[in-house]
Amino acid sequence: MIFNKQMRQRCKRLSMISMVMILIVSSVALTPGKQQIAKAEPSIQVVVSQAGYSASDYKNALVVSDTVLTDTYYQIVSATNAVYSGTMTNEGYYWNKYVYSIDFSQITTPGTSYTVRSNGVSSYSFPIATNIWSNYRDEMTAFYRLLRSGVSTEAAYPAGYSSVAPSAKLYHGAGHLDDAKSADGTKHYDLTGSWYDAGDYGKYGGNQWVGAEIALAYVRYANQPAVQYDNDHNQIPDLIDEAIFGSDYLFKYADQLNGEMYNLKNNAAFIHPEKATDNIPNTADDRKLSDLSVGGSAKSAGTLAATARAIRIAIANGAIPASKQADMNTLSDKYEAAAIVFYNYVVAHPDGPIGSYSTRGGIPNSKLLADVELYLLTGDATYKNAASATIMGMDELDVTSTNYWDMSPLSMAELYPVADSATQTHIHDLLKAQVNYFLSSMDDTPYHVLNQFKNFGVNEPHASYLGDMMRYYELFGDQEVLDAVLKGTYWIFGENPWNISWVSGIGNDYVDFLHTRFDEQANTASGTGIVLPGAMVSGPNIKDTKDKNSVSPWYQDRSLFNDDTSQWRYNEFSISIQAGLLYTIMGLSATDRTPVHSSDAPVPFTIFSPTIGDRVRGEVTLFADTDPRLREAQYSPAGTANGFQAMTVQADVYKAVIDESNSVPYFNRRVDVRALDQQGNRTYSSTHYMVAPPLPDPSSPLLYDDFGGNGSWGGSSTNATWVNWYNQSRGTGSFSKVTVDGRTAGKFSHVPVTVDSAAKFQPWHDTVDLTGYQYLNVTLKNPGAPSVRTRIEISDNNKTYNLTGGWINVPQDWTKLQFNLNTLSPAIDKKNVKLAIWLKETTVTNGDMLVDEISASNIKRGSAPTLTKGTINQTSGDSDTPFTFDVTYTDVDNDPPLAVELLLDGVIHTMTATDSADTTYTDGKIYRYTTKLPPGQHSYYFHTTDTFTNAVSTPVQQQPSVNHPSSSDRD
Repeated sequence: MIFNKQMRQRCKRLSMISMVMILIVSSVALTPGKQQIAKAEPSIQVVVSQAGYSASDYKNALVVSDTVLTDTYYQIVSATNAVYSGTMTNEGYYWNKYVYSIDFSQITTPGTSYTVRSNGVSSYSFPIATNIWSNYRDEMTAFYRLLRSGVSTEAAYPAGYSSVAPSAKLYHGAGHLDDAKSADGTKHYDLTGSWYDAGDYGKYGGNQWVGAEIALAYVRYANQPAVQYDNDHNQIPDLIDEAIFGSDYLFKYADQLNGEMYNLKNNAAFIHPEKATDNIPNTADDRKLSDLSVGGSAKSAGTLAATARAIRIAIANGAIPASKQADMNTLSDKYEAAAIVFYNYVVAHPDGPIGSYSTRGGIPNSKLLADVELYLLTGDATYKNAASATIMGMDELDVTSTNYWDMSPLSMAELYPVADSATQTHIHDLLKAQVNYFLSSMDDTPYHVLNQFKNFGVNEPHASYLGDMMRYYELFGDQEVLDAVLKGTYWIFGENPWNISWVSGIGNDYVDFLHTRFDEQANTASGTGIVLPGAMVSGPNIKDTKDKNSVSPWYQDRSLFNDDTSQWRYNEFSISIQAGLLYTIMGLSATDRTPVHSSDAPVPFTIFSPTIGDRVRGEVTLFADTDPRLREAQYSPAGTANGFQAMTVQADVYKAVIDESNSVPYFNRRVDVRALDQQGNRTYSSTHYMVAPPLPDPSSPLLYDDFGGNGSWGGSSTNATWVNWYNQSRGTGSFSKVTVDGRTAGKFSHVPVTVDSAAKFQPWHDTVDLTGYQYLNVTLKNPGAPSVRTRIEISDNNKTYNLTGGWINVPQDWTKLQFNLNTLSPAIDKKNVKLAIWLKETTVTNGDMLVDEISASNIKRGSAPTLTKGTINQTSGDSDTPFTFDVTYTDVDNDPPLAVELLLDGVIHTMTATDSADTTYTDGKIYRYTTKLPPGQHSYYFHTTDTFTNAVSTPVQQQPSVNHPSSSDRD
């Protein structure tokens, strides 16, 4: 492993610990998991932008492998002919894979069937065209047309509108023609129209900026043929068509509600929208307004003004025929007047509720879009002065992205050309700081994605930043920024470790299982997914929504049937998620490709440890590289109130300690670091890890659900409801949460029709890992009719176990039932346990059961094991030095360990027995772990349990001390 200048410049974070463990697999003992990585037939993928590449643009591909590749040769193949070849660049080890990059920008000849080939594996085929992005403009506007509310699919989407056709099952009639009633139900308003926000049928005030971004995609390139396309042949550019559709909805609010903006929330299951209500205004099923949104009013003003601008510019440029110009001018004037109504409402209610999707900085942030667009529309300096004052009061920490949370990047880019010199300078500084943040977050990995994984997919903020970067390039022409836009777009269209295009209908392998109520088969085993042209899903999460111990980051194109709780977290789309991608595609199809100068991209800031996906406990030491070009290094554990704090320098690394001792199990922590480079650019990097649960022992029961917001299920972000999954012999069941006898409890209710009626309840499809636990405990009570009985079941992937042995009476007093999982036959797979609770009555009488807590536990017995002779083979070395840790496990009861762990700087590593055949623990058994380490002063201790006694640990040792390798060029 070589830590040289080239490596440091190519990848900001070299996942050193993971990488070197595999490199030394042939010479030292490693864990079984690491040995399994070194397969005889490695898994290799060649990933590319399945959307293709423009001829004159930067082009790259990645080769992703389970093992180190000795053959780094590659070919570019057109049809069956090799047209180019070269040697890949080894980028390092990321997300449990070795990654190699290929730059084939030299290939400029258009063609429809290119592939990249290496190690006997070919990529999906892809096209190269003079301008590839012009092929996808129709899918971008098709997406919004297909989400139009209040019209049928046929009316919104003319046959053949886009090159990618929608699935036939997507087609539906006009829905929600009865929107909407006042919150108190006393008045009806005509609020039909707008777009459905996402896979549901809601319409939200906080998303009413989206029409502005669509309109501005036209305004920015109004003199370019690329944005004049008119696929519905109504003599109006389609971008303006779409902005008008969104603005017509907003006009209704201005006209009927005097500038108030509200939400209309989803009211439907996975059915077509015309089935959600009777479509007759002023009947009982009309949706009601909720959640007053002053921020939404401000965004609405911005959209109306931007749409009016787009119309007037199109008329001035001759893009609208003379026969339509008078009507369009009238429409523009109407939108201007409505924008002012919204604006005046916002000014009059500065302390009102900001509403859904609240912007950073509150109402002034949302209002900034309105100030800028109204100034550009009217020329009234009052708006310009208000916008300038807001901007001049901002610093770089006030600027973020995902535009429904921050209107400032879009607004500042709009104002810049007409701002005064002082405001221009400040805008440039703020936007450059945003560029630095995105570029330095992208360079954490070779995948060129925003390294900010959370429990909702990364594509939404990533694409929003791409739109902002596109606007920055339009203003300042930086080649580095244009390349970042291209690389980030390639990620979306397939250049990722999942080898999938996250845009429906585009590519060879695109996402199938969109989270959408247009797909009435979504929650069936036979569902095959749906095509909604151009829809980009939210994509990778920090963890699998169904497996807290999964790899990180995680993604799977999984159907709603297989994840009915959280599929929306990774396969959701929305009008706001899409807006950044639409703007990027329009910009790439129309913008000038003649860069002015380099952006002086920030110097990479390398985090050594912990690495993405690590499991930790206790005090976690953060190590980052002391690159001589960087200064003022700081760190911030996301989710804390401390903000950025200074890192210390020790053993030639930046270091900080984060105490996770009081963090809840399975908590995912993102840690950000930043520093200043020699040019004054701020550079960022991030990592994330999971706080591991304690090892199962008598002192550490596992709480599954206390029905009060705690537990591995009860504390989940899904609000931890239980559902009446099945009713036998008719009858109905229901679930609610109540407080009884000072306890939070789940109330399971059943209304039988016959004495054979029974109701089954489950925590959706949740599974829990009970490895190491002997007992499952359920505390319950019958609050009423004595006829209530229950049956409690658990299952793994192979068998269902009846824990209660059949139906049992529910006790009248609070009682804890305890079930011994170790006596089940055949032995249960504790790693994947599903729970089910049944309710039944002996008479046809309604019954209730209260459950206070469900947990897993162990009972103490025997003597605790010991860990002795803990050693390290050497106490100092450099980053190329293998360090071997040994410890002896002894148990007088001859109980094996559940695990023997090495906690190295707070990161958990599972040790491996040196003699797997030795099953005698009374005389001691040696466990070992070998790895290379990043520079820094490290610490370690050993930890174990036999599950029958409380876990034991050795004292913390402050070693080894690790230097940079002597061969490293750190200039």
